[in-house]
Amino acid sequence: MSNSQGPEALEISETPDGEKTLRSVLGAIAAAFERNAQGQRGGLSNGDMAELRRISPDKPYTPALWRILLDFVPDGWVAGPDRDQKERQWATLLMAMAICAGQHDPYKRLGSALAEAGWSELRFVRLLRARDARLEAEVRRLSQYLSSKGTPANFGDLAQLLFHQDGELAENRRRQIARSYYRALHSLESK
Repeated sequence: MSNSQGPEALEISETPDGEKTLRSVLGAIAAAFERNAQGQRGGLSNGDMAELRRISPDKPYTPALWRILLDFVPDGWVAGPDRDQKERQWATLLMAMAICAGQHDPYKRLGSALAEAGWSELRFVRLLRARDARLEAEVRRLSQYLSSKGTPANFGDLAQLLFHQDGELAENRRRQIARSYYRALHSLESK
């Protein structure tokens, strides 16, 4: 896999030849957020974290966003004629990760995390149906909710939701998230 491919071509796994994957990039960003929380070197500044948490559909571009994109995200992932859209999607993802700093868990599916945190089915359906600016607003709500509950989640699943909004691949990603949500919900209701 080449770094010149867009996020739609990314698999959530490490490659044996050390190329960056969505999983490895999100892991590195989450580690930088963790270092900030622990006051360690190599982390982001408190100002950068605050900028990221304030990202909104009206103001998606901040200096912190550009620094993270340049430091962590391969250029080819945001290149192309839809560059602005890709950068906005990354901005939304980074806003959510900053709000939930310390809660990225690549082994905890987003759907099951939402169900276990008590995210209502109505909100969940609204999230899966949302696109573009509406999806950005839903992502802010879910990240604030997960943060308030202290529930870890795989932000790779959230990235897939943002990066794939139309077409068959988007529907596949949404069904994967739905399966984990309803499986966890069923398990909770069966107890």
